[in-house]
Amino acid sequence: MDQLTPEQQNKLQSFKEFTSYNESDEQEKVLRLLTVCNWDLEIAVARYFDNDFPTLTDERPPFPVPNGIDSPFVRSFANMEAGPSSTNTSSRDSTAPRALAFDDPFIDLIPKLPKAIPIHNRWKLQLGINTNHQERKRPTYALLPPVIFILMLFPKLFWLVGYGLNKLLGSVFPNLFRILGLRESPTDFPSKPIHTSKEAVTSYNIKAYINDTLGETSDLPIFEGSFNEAFEKSKSELKWLMCILLNSEKNISTQFVKSYLNHESFINFITKNDIILYVGDVNYPEPFEVGQTYQVYSVPYINLIANVSATGTTFPLMSIVTRHHNFETCTKEYAKKLVKRLQKIVDKYEPQLITQRYDRQETELARLLRRQQDEAYEQSLLNDKIKQEEKKQKEEEQQRKLEKLKQEEEALKLKQKQELAFLKNHVQSLSQIDEKSWEKGDYTTIQLRNHEGQRTVKKFYKDQTLYDIFVFVECKNFLRVQSKELAVPEENVLNQLEVEDVALDNYEHEFRFELISPMPRVKFHADQNKLLKDVKELWPNGSLLIERIEDEDGFDEETDD
Repeated sequence: MDQLTPEQQNKLQSFKEFTSYNESDEQEKVLRLLTVCNWDLEIAVARYFDNDFPTLTDERPPFPVPNGIDSPFVRSFANMEAGPSSTNTSSRDSTAPRALAFDDPFIDLIPKLPKAIPIHNRWKLQLGINTNHQERKRPTYALLPPVIFILMLFPKLFWLVGYGLNKLLGSVFPNLFRILGLRESPTDFPSKPIHTSKEAVTSYNIKAYINDTLGETSDLPIFEGSFNEAFEKSKSELKWLMCILLNSEKNISTQFVKSYLNHESFINFITKNDIILYVGDVNYPEPFEVGQTYQVYSVPYINLIANVSATGTTFPLMSIVTRHHNFETCTKEYAKKLVKRLQKIVDKYEPQLITQRYDRQETELARLLRRQQDEAYEQSLLNDKIKQEEKKQKEEEQQRKLEKLKQEEEALKLKQKQELAFLKNHVQSLSQIDEKSWEKGDYTTIQLRNHEGQRTVKKFYKDQTLYDIFVFVECKNFLRVQSKELAVPEENVLNQLEVEDVALDNYEHEFRFELISPMPRVKFHADQNKLLKDVKELWPNGSLLIERIEDEDGFDEETDD
């Protein structure tokens, strides 16, 4: 960290904010990744999320990688990548395990395909800034006149040799021959896009350009979207991505569209292999940015991109599998040859994509199975929890019922004790009344007859109330019932009973009978405020019938006897 420059430290901090990597475990790998990516944050972030942690030399091949695939040098390099036989390679790729040889000391000697990356979005920020449609002229070099003068001193053989070298190696070292003034072609990649206004970019439609060029509707399945969207779709779905760049201002691109893109074998090739096809016009900002990112020097340009490796034994990355620049001869015969060449390349690397798709499908099925198992386990836990809650609720409900029943039983026992104490107190009170001291006119004589026809005559003092008559009837009935059960005289009933002393403050006795005067028929209630002397039906004498009250359980048991 101390050896980093302030700018590198700022980029490292920005990288940490983007990725939130574990500084304690991944600091060294992140520094190595940034170093290899030349501290380009966008490339480094993309490789980080691809889990592509390189060695310091993984982007440095043992010899320079040329741009043109048609040169002898590139063909020899491609042969070294393909091995002795493409058929053997395909069979080996489909059966050999794709082990990650990070511990192999010779991993940096294994041929690698050029890495494919998304483009920057800086072109969106530059829309409308450059409005000058004039193409910038290429710089002239002061070295050209002296070179020509020196060559003129020699025989024409040297000039022919230079011209032949340009034809042979011009595609490999284009900048060198441009310096010498020997290379200036209509297929050269432009120095800047022409249409940079927002209106032009908004109306840009490569499909319409191809249809207008052909004079008919093309069957070519062109991807409708940006290059980065096509790139991410290719990466996520493990499909082939073909990038085609054109220059609509050049006649060579028009011939290319008619000869190559409209060829039946080319359209069948794209459709059969389910290739994501991106076509762009380099006169517009986004395709121009694609060309700069992939170091295109000549258009028309074609490349094939896929998530593969050169040998199938190393970790696959989004790589440029093949690319073509030189389309000076646009004929249908060359189009068929190109399709055959591309099909061979697809057949060679397709087993890697099939294996990855199968692995991803297995991973997805395993993930789906784990998720289903987790959901089933969670549902089982939820069901168990629901059952436990239901069981707990039932137990609580049962406990509440038991407690309520217990409280009712205790309340019933207390009520029985209070009723017995109430009757005992009133029986004792009645036995202490001295009726002999009453004078005529101070009391009333009332005849009481129950449902069995038993007749009782009782005197009540004038200041007594209707409630006192009800109490007398209740006590009389209680003594009669208890006398039968205990087989003792009524006057000895209290001596035989064990009556507890309980509080009667809030006790209200419930009478289970009614007192009715037959002539005229009047029903009386246990009114404690109604004096007998004020009841004309009972003063100075009266007659009452005792009628039992039926409850939910039937007649009162005590009065049945």
